[in-house]
Amino acid sequence: MAFLGSQSTALRRIPDHELLDSWVATVEAFSDPRSPESRALRPALGPSIGLSPGGLEAALGAILGGVGKLPARDMIRRAGAFPKDPRKPALVFLAGNLPALAVQPLLPALALRRPVLLKSPSSEPRFTPAFVAALARRLPAAANAMAVLRWEGGDVRIEAPLLAGAGKVLAYGDSDSIADLRSRSPAPVLGYGPRISLAVLGAGIDPETVAEGLARDIALFDQRGCLSIHGIFTLGDPEALARALEVALEELAARWPPGPARLEDQAAARQEIETAHLQGLRVFELPLGHGAVLIDPEARLKISPGLRIVRIFPVADLETLPQRLAPWQDRLQGVAMANADSLLSALKALGASRIAPPGKLQHPDAAWHNGGISPLEALG
Repeated sequence: MAFLGSQSTALRRIPDHELLDSWVATVEAFSDPRSPESRALRPALGPSIGLSPGGLEAALGAILGGVGKLPARDMIRRAGAFPKDPRKPALVFLAGNLPALAVQPLLPALALRRPVLLKSPSSEPRFTPAFVAALARRLPAAANAMAVLRWEGGDVRIEAPLLAGAGKVLAYGDSDSIADLRSRSPAPVLGYGPRISLAVLGAGIDPETVAEGLARDIALFDQRGCLSIHGIFTLGDPEALARALEVALEELAARWPPGPARLEDQAAARQEIETAHLQGLRVFELPLGHGAVLIDPEARLKISPGLRIVRIFPVADLETLPQRLAPWQDRLQGVAMANADSLLSALKALGASRIAPPGKLQHPDAAWHNGGISPLEALG
């Protein structure tokens, strides 16, 4: 970590335009399935992350699209307001639920000229080293300021000296892993733990006009992202919405087929559906993995077992929604919203860090305040 930290001077000497051009060229190469970098990476990346080829392309498009030329240029410009004195490097623990997650902390770290060590997740060890190596080829001055390592998370022998040498620690993962890091790290640990997202539809919404967008926000990343929709609160006709959403999910499954699911995930999904039948809920069921829509009059948000299963919660008014969501205080992440602007303040107060129209929820750009914190402030 000491050598990595010594590279901050080399990073500061890189002109903004050179950093931007190299970053954009690398992002474009990994976004283009025909590029040499993509052809070398994609065949193994999809199976390792558990996404089908169509699902992988959609996932990469969403994540890499958020760090392209315009958002990257804006972030590098805004980073100019932060001090760039020599500092300890950042240490980032990545999670394996999403492909290309590394670009989200890597861009602000470089914009701030802070060296960074990225821990590749054991379940998906391919993207991060490939991207960093490709960026280093285009930007040799930054090559020694970016490092990627892989080890079994929680190994105190390996992590103790790394944590001791880090100025900033970012951790993506489950609550227990983040809590363990916080108990051992001398530097503060900013944790991006598990969160839940939902949709809210006010009065006068035509189900046909929002179904495709909702389906995209459910199916992208096979519902494994923190911005994936788990439940939909609606003032409208739940049956009409469920029928439209069933059609949209089936059409989307043809373009983004589900990836291979673990047996335990299949069992959890099957149990969710069978329990709903036993409870007398209306169930709109597609082939396993393509999705299922459950109409739940109890209107109490719960975590979906995945595999694109979502609950529709019919409500008589939206004024009671903040109270219904109070148990999820600070565990809300995003809300796909239409005709419900009166709830903006209340949802933000509950911790929702992203509010967007249906279909746009899972497409934040680099400026998104994940967990309510600016990416530049997180690493600055």
